Amino acid sequence: MDPQATKMNELFEAKRPALLALPDDILLRPRISRERAARLTGILRREFEPLLPLLQSELSASRAADRAADFAALEPNQLVFYAADLAVETPWTSDQKARRGELVAKVRSHDETLFGWAKPAFRTNKEASTILSDIQRGRGIRDDADDTLRLVSLFRSHWASVNGKTPITEADLQTAEAEATELLQILDGGDDPPKGSPRDLRRRAYTAWHRTYAEVFHLGRYLSRHDSAAARRFPAIAPERSESDADDELDAAEPAPAPPGG
Repeated sequence: MDPQATKMNELFEAKRPALLALPDDILLRPRISRERAARLTGILRREFEPLLPLLQSELSASRAADRAADFAALEPNQLVFYAADLAVETPWTSDQKARRGELVAKVRSHDETLFGWAKPAFRTNKEASTILSDIQRGRGIRDDADDTLRLVSLFRSHWASVNGKTPITEADLQTAEAEATELLQILDGGDDPPKGSPRDLRRRAYTAWHRTYAEVFHLGRYLSRHDSAAARRFPAIAPERSESDADDELDAAEPAPAPPGG
């Protein structure tokens, strides 16, 4: 067996009890591929390592120790997620592949249409515009589905003010929601997997990696708050429109933050 694969499997088994101990209500659906998680982790580790000496002067002793531990856990958590994601892979039937392909195209169209009409529709609505600016349209299948569901929710929350002002109808929202949900269920193999199952462990491993990455990411941007290149150096998990340089680095391997919390 490949030594790296052996290392990942050993880490995964060692981490299993901690993964199972995570509260169910904090679990996240994986929204990026294991390959992107690996690339993000490599970039974050490279950019944050020179900042480690600043922790003692910028943070309290306990917080500095916690964030140093998060940095040390970045790569192991990413490898555990990689192994957990690999364990879920099963061959798809021809019907599943066909339906997936159909839904991918439909959901991408929903995402583009809803986002395109949301921008002018909510231009004068400060609350809705703030939410819209937070919906960072990514580049992957999961991103399209997740963005579509968030856009449907946004339209519904402000339906009284936009109904009839765009071509979007309630039927359009129902269709977009149903197809985006179905696509996510196909990608995840269904809803609410049994605890300890491969799909459940994948969610738990992704959650553990996500939480660690977010802590180091936000701290890295905060410590580099006077650096105009901070957004490029510390890429977010979901691609941001202002991160073209960082996205280019991520894509090469495949065809203003608030102070961090304690």
